[in-house]
Amino acid sequence: MPETGRPGARAGEAERPTVRQWAYAVLEEGQLEGAFSRTIEALLILLIIANVAAVALETISPIYARYHAFFSAFEHFSVGAYTVEYLVRLWSSVEDPRIAARGPLKGRLAFAMRPLMLIDLLAFAPSYLGFLFAVDLRVLRIFRLFRLVKLARYSPALPALLGVLYTQRSSLFASMILTLSVMCVSGELMHIAEGAVQPKAFGNMPNAMYWAITTLTTVGYGDEVPITPIGKIIAGITMVMGLLLFALPIGIIANGFVSDLNRRQFAITWSMLKRQPLFDGFDIEAVNEILDAMSAKLVREHMQIALTGQLATVFYLIVTGHARLETENDEYDLGPGDIIGEEALHVMSNYTRTVTARTEMRLIVLPGEELRRLARKYPLLGRRIRQEEPW
Repeated sequence: MPETGRPGARAGEAERPTVRQWAYAVLEEGQLEGAFSRTIEALLILLIIANVAAVALETISPIYARYHAFFSAFEHFSVGAYTVEYLVRLWSSVEDPRIAARGPLKGRLAFAMRPLMLIDLLAFAPSYLGFLFAVDLRVLRIFRLFRLVKLARYSPALPALLGVLYTQRSSLFASMILTLSVMCVSGELMHIAEGAVQPKAFGNMPNAMYWAITTLTTVGYGDEVPITPIGKIIAGITMVMGLLLFALPIGIIANGFVSDLNRRQFAITWSMLKRQPLFDGFDIEAVNEILDAMSAKLVREHMQIALTGQLATVFYLIVTGHARLETENDEYDLGPGDIIGEEALHVMSNYTRTVTARTEMRLIVLPGEELRRLARKYPLLGRRIRQEEPW
């Protein structure tokens, strides 16, 4: 094990996390594992879904008339909950070193301008106007639907998809230009072929282009159809072109999404495990069994991997990247080959040190129960993790 990790592993317990540290770890995109964090996340998701359902049910006059008081009370409760959530996120944001470096005021202002924080603000702030002034409720209902977008916080795949859309924006724009070009050409051809025969339907370019876009998208409302042989040929070609053109952006997005997921995850191979000093000297059978129990995890920069006082349920082995280990008296750097969470060797034990990613990291993850089982079967593994034997 590299020397940078040894001092941290032998240090005494660090001071317990503050309320602000816990709030940041729990709320900021589910960084903290455990029953409490999962419960908070589940309640917030349930509140979002309930709000969207309430918006829909309020448009049904008999239901709204009968349960008006309930809908009003639920809206007040939701606005209060979202306000508290927003303020706690803002208050605890300085736990992020990037925010703290700007100072408490400028850092929080920068944090408040993040897209997800702006969505959080729009989810509840306009409702205060409805409480204070006579504002059209239909307008406020649009802003209340922003609460559905808050689900993006709890879906790692959605930010990844948005990232793919941004990364592939040039290809998608080119695909859109190609589709518009085909729409204009098809519309013009249909205008020439059918304009004199069906002046109401194809007598001008806007109507012909409307037919072209409904045909290209394969919607085909049937309100405008060609009746001449040449018009039907143009329509057939347009339909085939639509299938090809709309398959193009789908392929671009799918390929980019899969590539991004492959980048975010990585395969744990037998050779990778054998290169780790922790498993040096283990035979093939032991390495294969350990490999079957492990999973991979990509951790972004500044994410907390372990938090002092948190229940130690997971053991980590660093493959790439660097982390900062904090004790009561000092800080240490961790790098490839170092371990995090040796406390998971003991049932119902808590992490005694806080570990934060300094860079993007790739980690090998081993659940605590699997770690304890393997340590019992392979005592050398347990001794090395407890650092009773050099490796």
